Amino acid sequence: MRFAALAALIVGGVAVSMSLGSPQSASSQQAFLDRYCVTCHTESSKEKGFVPVALDKLDLSKISRDAELWEKVLRRIETGVMPPPSAPRPDPSAAKGVTTWLTAGLDRAAQSNPNPGRTLLHRLNRTEYANAIRDLLSLEIDSASLLPADDSAYGFDNIADALGLSPALQERYVSAALKIGALAVGDPRVSPDGTTYRIRQDVSQDRHIEGMPLGTIGGTQVRHNFPLDGEYTFQVKLYRTNLNIMRGLDAEHEIEIAVDGNRVHSAKLGGPEDLEALFQKPTDTGDAVEARLKARVPIKAGVHVVTAAFVQEPQVAGAGRLQRYE
Repeated sequence: MRFAALAALIVGGVAVSMSLGSPQSASSQQAFLDRYCVTCHTESSKEKGFVPVALDKLDLSKISRDAELWEKVLRRIETGVMPPPSAPRPDPSAAKGVTTWLTAGLDRAAQSNPNPGRTLLHRLNRTEYANAIRDLLSLEIDSASLLPADDSAYGFDNIADALGLSPALQERYVSAALKIGALAVGDPRVSPDGTTYRIRQDVSQDRHIEGMPLGTIGGTQVRHNFPLDGEYTFQVKLYRTNLNIMRGLDAEHEIEIAVDGNRVHSAKLGGPEDLEALFQKPTDTGDAVEARLKARVPIKAGVHVVTAAFVQEPQVAGAGRLQRYE
């Protein structure tokens, strides 16, 4: 059996050396312009208003100094607008030579001094806005609750061209600034407000979540900014079916609410009594259970970690005799 092997991949090319913009080339192109352009486009004709631009004082060997003007000259020669129909017309090959030479010179000028254009107004997106507030005011905010979602382009939401600023969005930024300012200075006139943190219905509630207090399972953990020293109401709610029947009352559970790892409230729910009452009066029973999960707690102003979770029941070993497997 014979095998084929790839020995090498050789890519060949031909190097072409072009001397564009040499003094001889510049002088020959200047002769073309003197014959067909400069006869009319002089400084005196421009001052009298006969022509918009003057070419007699320009140095063709230094295109980069007047690149914008030479761009206009190039476009007019390429399109045949200049020289005008009433003036002597150059040979097409000569006009092609001038345009090719000007294009090469303008390309070199653009490479040596690139001009990407005017910088667009770049507003902060939600993430950048939250980071700026944190750095300036030492205040952590939930920008997603204060500002709408940002537009994106090519998968990025920090491109200035995609970050528009509509009047409605300006109002949202002003409203967010007022709320953030009240939080930053601790304005006592701030009106009572509430925030709801929802848990997805498909999240498992039967295991310990990292970062939660030890001895708990399920639940949730949030970082909330309390604007002032005062008493705050915490309310834990359980999921209900579309018939308003609370789920999970067949077994007894204990739920605790903790702030910065310290328990501030706990309540038991479920079991035979709650389950029997649920079948008789599902709505009233659900409301009564939620009333047990409501607490009013004094909290100092600032950012605190609030958790709500089930208390894990201790696992008691059975009384069976342990015997080594034979």
